[in-house]
Amino acid sequence: MVGYLPLRARIIIALLLVLMLLGLSMADLDRLELVRGGLFCVLLLVMAVIDFRTGLLPDRGNLCLAGLGLMMAGVMGEAQDALLGALLGAALLFALRTLSRGGIGLGDVKYAAAFGIWLGWQGTLLALALAFALGACLALVLLGMGCLGRRDRLAFGPFLSAGAYLSYIGGAAFWSAYEVLL
Repeated sequence: MVGYLPLRARIIIALLLVLMLLGLSMADLDRLELVRGGLFCVLLLVMAVIDFRTGLLPDRGNLCLAGLGLMMAGVMGEAQDALLGALLGAALLFALRTLSRGGIGLGDVKYAAAFGIWLGWQGTLLALALAFALGACLALVLLGMGCLGRRDRLAFGPFLSAGAYLSYIGGAAFWSAYEVLL
């Protein structure tokens, strides 16, 4: 159990969920994708809050996310893309974990695999790019303000969750625009 959340934290989390669901409702998704997306939003937010508070992404949460994602992929006939997304997410973050000598936790690697099932390979690639961009921007701002030192660590799970969410609601539009540029 994560522990007691103060009222202010619970209000912020509720507002974040409402904003996520509002953004989801404005995306060009069919009814099944909206239901699937609502469940995905809740799971992403839960994992982000846990990582923010504890610095850990629990295996139980990753397994729940992966299991539900596999079920949804089976229902929607996207099992192959789901498995490619999981493999890509895990492989990229494991490679970065190895290169950074543990700067990225193993929970982050498992989390990328779990949400990769929901996003497929293209969505996972976009989610990771967005997560790194968001994390780098916030880290630079916090460093510049003196709120963060060079040796301090930020939980990466919230950035992974944000990247996965943004990829889910806007990934198709991003890849369509990218193909037009080619």
